[in-house]
Amino acid sequence: MLKKLSLTALAISLILVPAGCSGQSAQELRLKTTTQQIQQAIQTELNNLDADMSNAAAELSRTGLSGEEARNILNGLAAKYPFLIDACTTDVDGKMVTIEPDTYSDYEGTDISMHGVTVKFNETRQPMLSQMFTAVEGMDAVVIIWPIVSENGDLMGALSALFKPERFLYGVSDPFIRGTDISLDVMQLDGLDIYNSKGVDTGINIFTDPEFQQYTDLIELGHQWVAQESGAGSYTIHSYETGELVTKLAYWETVKLHDTTWRVVCEETAE
Repeated sequence: MLKKLSLTALAISLILVPAGCSGQSAQELRLKTTTQQIQQAIQTELNNLDADMSNAAAELSRTGLSGEEARNILNGLAAKYPFLIDACTTDVDGKMVTIEPDTYSDYEGTDISMHGVTVKFNETRQPMLSQMFTAVEGMDAVVIIWPIVSENGDLMGALSALFKPERFLYGVSDPFIRGTDISLDVMQLDGLDIYNSKGVDTGINIFTDPEFQQYTDLIELGHQWVAQESGAGSYTIHSYETGELVTKLAYWETVKLHDTTWRVVCEETAE
């Protein structure tokens, strides 16, 4: 009799307690899952490019920074990753030696030794993913750089792959949010939004841009994005579509490559 009663109580408890026992709504669970899927997709693609650059740098240590073989290596990277603006070799003096595709070959010979990204690379001579910067090619972009080292261990130069975050992140994330009301922001730890899927906030720093100073709870949540690798929260903001004040749910995860960190934030108007 006691066994029968206990089984009945268990059945009732399963009916009364929501699936997962987390207290999260279906919307929150969907948003969290989407954030994790996008984070994994971005991390995987960055890791793949980084691994291919490591291999290409090893090949360039054999072929040298210029010549037909070097161009073939650079073209191979550009062809495999269509979001790349260009792939380039740079010598130890900071001069751009070979650039592919040939759309940007006019920049060969350009001295970038005093550019902030080059200076930072020369300080460590380690692989790096840069912050957003204005490239000599004339656009705001980020770059992955790998050292090219001879068999004797001497630095010969560097291999770089330049790309606009918008093009890269759109291609990786759009399959997960197309046809939904979810928006995506990818943010540097200084508060700069390097990608907004709605095309409205890319390039804006949420901590310093005057437009956002009225949204104190968004700025407060932004500081949580910086401090914590993952989490959830909400904030109020005026809807771009209606102009009305709405509550946004937000989940965030982290992407890392070398010493650079991005926060991947998915948001949706609360139901």
